[in-house]
Amino acid sequence: MSKLTKKEKKETEILAKRIMPKTDFEKIITHDKTYYNALNQALEFNLVKQDIMSRKYGVFMKNQNKEEITKNIDFLVDFAETSVKIMDLQAKLRIQQKLVDDKEMHYENVFLPQFKKESKEAKENFIKVKARAEQIVKENDKKFESLIDKINYEFAWWKQVDEESKKNEEYVIQLYKPLKRILANYDKKVEEIKEEEKYK
Repeated sequence: MSKLTKKEKKETEILAKRIMPKTDFEKIITHDKTYYNALNQALEFNLVKQDIMSRKYGVFMKNQNKEEITKNIDFLVDFAETSVKIMDLQAKLRIQQKLVDDKEMHYENVFLPQFKKESKEAKENFIKVKARAEQIVKENDKKFESLIDKINYEFAWWKQVDEESKKNEEYVIQLYKPLKRILANYDKKVEEIKEEEKYK
């Protein structure tokens, strides 16, 4: 059984502290909603600013001449830029609302059902799968060295996770799924070895 390389040790440290998919998805949606609210607030304030400026602009436009335009150019530029900013903010708000709606729909209809299915399976089989993987590591059969290395890699990041996180369904899934896949490969390899021995 080979030990983890320095690179693998570093990787397992990162894996132990990673943000989990469900948590990350929820954080992204929250961030996108916060950004939407900030855009909305910016739009509201710019609309108020435009309304205040419109009164002065209306008076100014009645008496405009070259000298007045030159004297009030900063105000005119600010008024024009505020109008453009309002249109940009309105467009960004529409895009952001669609983005939030799409992400929430994907989260509710695609991600969450799959996550709940994986979580249910992991809760039902985690202890058994983990114990079987530990047993394979303990037996340390050289025929399965590469698979044992993969199991050790998964256990290496899991050992670095704090006890509270080990109870978190997201962390459980992140260990369960690779172990399940490795055990399926182990079983396949066992069958291949049995077949090979028949012809010896």
